[in-house]
Amino acid sequence: MFPVLHYVIGGLDPEKLYHVYVDMVVADSSHWKFQGGKWISCGAAEPLPAEGRVYHHPDSPNTGAHWMKQDLSFGKLKLTNNKSSKQKQIILNSMHRYQPRIHITEDAGQGQQGEVIIAHGFVVTQFIAVTAYQNTDITQLKIDHYPFAKGFRDGLDR
Repeated sequence: MFPVLHYVIGGLDPEKLYHVYVDMVVADSSHWKFQGGKWISCGAAEPLPAEGRVYHHPDSPNTGAHWMKQDLSFGKLKLTNNKSSKQKQIILNSMHRYQPRIHITEDAGQGQQGEVIIAHGFVVTQFIAVTAYQNTDITQLKIDHYPFAKGFRDGLDR
């Protein structure tokens, strides 16, 4: 996912174990298209896939001290529109608006999740899932700053 989700976590018990994960919820009921330089609604959203909507941070479970010692990054989070994907990816419908949410749960023992401490989404992180960028400025931003876009840099070593 680009840009990468980063969070700063505080207020956890440093000794307790916690699970941290991200899920995606549909932010509205529209299907979108990019036309005339802007996004416009073009019908109703498609049904969501039943599974594949959660990504557990690879450090989960871990202590509160671990989660609070530095910014939490979801740099390995991958998105796909392939509904039959068996990878650890979040499955989304293309051309739909989504809201990432972070979840922190206490560990209930033996790696099981317990009580939800927080489930929160930030409106500023909403996005429309696409398979190809609709805006050339965004394409260039990704080429310039996303480490996995090296093949698009026209052989330039930046």
